[in-house]
Amino acid sequence: MQDKAVEAAMRPVNYEIIFDVEDDHWWFVGRRAVVFAQIADALAPSTSQKRQILDIGCGTGATMDHLRKYGEVQGIDLALIPLNFSRRRGHQRTMCASATQLPFGDESFDLVTTLDVIEHLDDDVKGLSEIRRVLKPGAPAVIYVPAFQALWGPNDDQSGHKRRYRLAQLRTAAEKAGLQIERISYSNFAMFLPIWLGRKLLNFLGRAEQSENRINHPLLNKLLTVLFASEAGWLRKHSLPFGVSLVCVVRKAK
Repeated sequence: MQDKAVEAAMRPVNYEIIFDVEDDHWWFVGRRAVVFAQIADALAPSTSQKRQILDIGCGTGATMDHLRKYGEVQGIDLALIPLNFSRRRGHQRTMCASATQLPFGDESFDLVTTLDVIEHLDDDVKGLSEIRRVLKPGAPAVIYVPAFQALWGPNDDQSGHKRRYRLAQLRTAAEKAGLQIERISYSNFAMFLPIWLGRKLLNFLGRAEQSENRINHPLLNKLLTVLFASEAGWLRKHSLPFGVSLVCVVRKAK
C-alpha cells in the first residue's frame, strides 16, 4: 500500500522532465560528480569489471549509464513509466520492484546505489536493511538523500518525499539496519542558502511549480554545475557542515 502511494505521489510528467534534463542539468551533473567520486574510492583498489551492481530507484536510467563502467548493472524502480525511459537508454535489466522488498537473493551485489530514494520510504530502516541483505560481505553502498526539513518545498511534495534528513538521523537509520558507516557528509553546500530562500518564497506565495528542474538558464546551469561538481574532490577526504543533501558510503561487514 505504501509503495502505491509513493508512485501516485510523483506525477508522470516529472519523469518526462527528468529524462529530458538528466544528462545536462546542474543538479544531476553535480550529484553524479559527487557520487561517482565516492564510488571510485569505495571500490578501489579492485579493478574488476565483473561486479554485479544494483541501482535502487533507477528512474530514467542516467545513473546506470555511468555505472556500466564498473560492472553489470541492474535497476529497479517502483513505477513502470521511468523504467520505460531507462529501456530507451538501452537498460534491459530493469524491473518494477519495491526498495523494501528487493527481488534478489542474499549477498548478490558488489555495489548498490540508491540516489534520492530512501526519503520516499515509510520505513527507511527496512529499506536500508534490504540493502545490507543483498550486499556481498565487505561490499559498499552509496546513499544520497535530501537534507534539512527547513528546505522542504514544492518539489518535495511533488516527489512524494516523507522526510529530509539530518546527518545524525541518516547515520542512526543506517546503523540500525546493520550497515557500517564509512563516510558521511552534507553535500551541495553552495546552494543551501539560495535554495532555502527560494523555497521559502515559493511556499509563502503558494506556488507549486511543475518541476524545479524547469527553473534554469544555460549560463546559470553552467555556473551551478561547476559549483556543485567542485565538491566532489573535497568530499573524498573531508566533510561539509551543511548542504542541500547528504551523501553516505556504507559497507556490509565481512
